[in-house]
Amino acid sequence: MTSGQARGVRVRRAIRTDWPRMLEIYRELATFEQLPPPNDDEAVRLGAMIFDAGRLEALVAEVDGAIEGMAIFSEGIGSSFRARPMLFLEDLAVTEAVRSRGVGAALMAALAREGVARGALRMEWAVLDWNVDAMRFYRRLGGAPRQTWVQYVLEEGAMKRLAAAEG
Repeated sequence: MTSGQARGVRVRRAIRTDWPRMLEIYRELATFEQLPPPNDDEAVRLGAMIFDAGRLEALVAEVDGAIEGMAIFSEGIGSSFRARPMLFLEDLAVTEAVRSRGVGAALMAALAREGVARGALRMEWAVLDWNVDAMRFYRRLGGAPRQTWVQYVLEEGAMKRLAAAEG
């Protein structure tokens, strides 16, 4: 798939040996998002989800030969009515050192090419409501907030209570 080059950025599929650097970027992202970073057990599980189980997929972006960004995504059902997939972008992370150098745009373009190749109806992702820079970036790429659907979530505790309920 992916060998897009934009302004000295090379995007490619992640391989297992990329994981230590990807984990560093994940930890930087967690700090930015004001979340606790993945602990060692979580890091092992996440790496296994990407590289062993295939539940997630990953692209990495290199600048001057060093991994400076990544996109973690999965394929889902874009429409059961249309029987076509969609790509869900779980995380887009670019190190602070190379922001505004086209790394995020190169990753998004590579992901869009992947979606087109798979016949996807769309790409979806979520943005923290305070991250106005990210929202501006996504709008520049042609992204827009979804207006006609309200996203719901059943967090772990509620999910466990529902699973235990007799119904």
